Amino acid sequence: MKKPFNHKDTRRKKEKNFVFLRVLHGKKLEILSIIILLSFLTSCANLPSISAPTEATTINPESISTLEIPATEIPTPEDNTPQILRVWLPPEFDPDAETDAGAILRTRLDNFQKRRPDLIVEVRIKSTEGQASLFNALIATHQAAPSIMPDLVALPRPDFEKAAQEGILHPIDGLTTLLDDPDWFPYARPLAHIQNSAYGLPFSANLLGLRYTPTEDFPLPTLESLTEQEAQILFDPEKSELSFCLYLASGISLHNEEGQPALDEAELTTLLTFYQSDLVTEAESEKMLPVLWSDDFLDETPADARLMPIPGPKGSTCSLASAWLWSLAGSAPDLQPAAVELAEYLSDSTFLAEWTAALGTLPTRPTALDENETAFYELSLLAQPLPPNDIVEALGEIFIQATANLLEEGVSPEAAAKDALAQHQ
Repeated sequence: MKKPFNHKDTRRKKEKNFVFLRVLHGKKLEILSIIILLSFLTSCANLPSISAPTEATTINPESISTLEIPATEIPTPEDNTPQILRVWLPPEFDPDAETDAGAILRTRLDNFQKRRPDLIVEVRIKSTEGQASLFNALIATHQAAPSIMPDLVALPRPDFEKAAQEGILHPIDGLTTLLDDPDWFPYARPLAHIQNSAYGLPFSANLLGLRYTPTEDFPLPTLESLTEQEAQILFDPEKSELSFCLYLASGISLHNEEGQPALDEAELTTLLTFYQSDLVTEAESEKMLPVLWSDDFLDETPADARLMPIPGPKGSTCSLASAWLWSLAGSAPDLQPAAVELAEYLSDSTFLAEWTAALGTLPTRPTALDENETAFYELSLLAQPLPPNDIVEALGEIFIQATANLLEEGVSPEAAAKDALAQHQ
């Protein structure tokens, strides 16, 4: 198709024959000669050919500056350098570990890297114990070098709560709606919240239960079957976890009317009376059923054993739940959406099913738990979230002191409860 005529095209062709010069100094005659020469060239621009003049006009080179081209702003190309997304993990979640769990996580991170080429996922492994523990490293880095804080960090619930309260973690409210998904066990959402704000996504659960091996005449541990089999619940009286579990199963609040941590004396007495019965022991016995966390159970338990809810007073049963959570700690707000995207990617139910099975832990989402694991499923539905740190610190000592008064001093359940409450008021 023939291009439409544009009068500007002809003008551009003519302009190509011009040379723009800047005269610095010289005689008027030289300036006039230049003007005449340029006028002559212009008048002849449309002729088929131009004959050279018989006498060339001489121009003093010293009177003409170097040809100057107006400066043009060259647009700066966009910086396409990938951003670093820092991730801190404990040794048990090391993607470079020569284990099935390590390989599964490594593949998952590689896949995320492929879908986000604008990011470089940098994984650092931090110890869970000692002065260089993951939590201590967070505190130190937050104070000394906040610019290199991890954008995403895996924390156990107690450390997760402390970090959030000290202002180290960022809420995820408004950054994700994944917690609104119905595919969570009942304990998961409360563990993800600190003072009514969501701070993380729980992915690996740890549940408290009773280990036993079912037999034909002992299919399920209940108060009646424990009595019939002359079996006992084995627990550690220097820990408060069983007491919290059984006390919460009663439905009594761990707060008083003023909202302060508190225990009901009558309910504490009931609990101690249960500890005094033949159903509970602190010593090794022939038919003992130990209270265990699921992490320990899955790590060292025979295949035919089960982890079930713990029977308690008044026919109640109980379990507690804690968890590891993905949380945000980075100092760059523009990386928070990417960190949440990775947390969601690592909380996907299909991935969690494979990864937690390889880790030897329990998933926090029902669809990630093997449908054949009915005992774990029932335990997960029953489990109540581990109480907040302030509750555990304030009331845990009362439980331990009351239990010691009962078992070591030999006082009555009523006196043990009264004395322990009086000592911690």
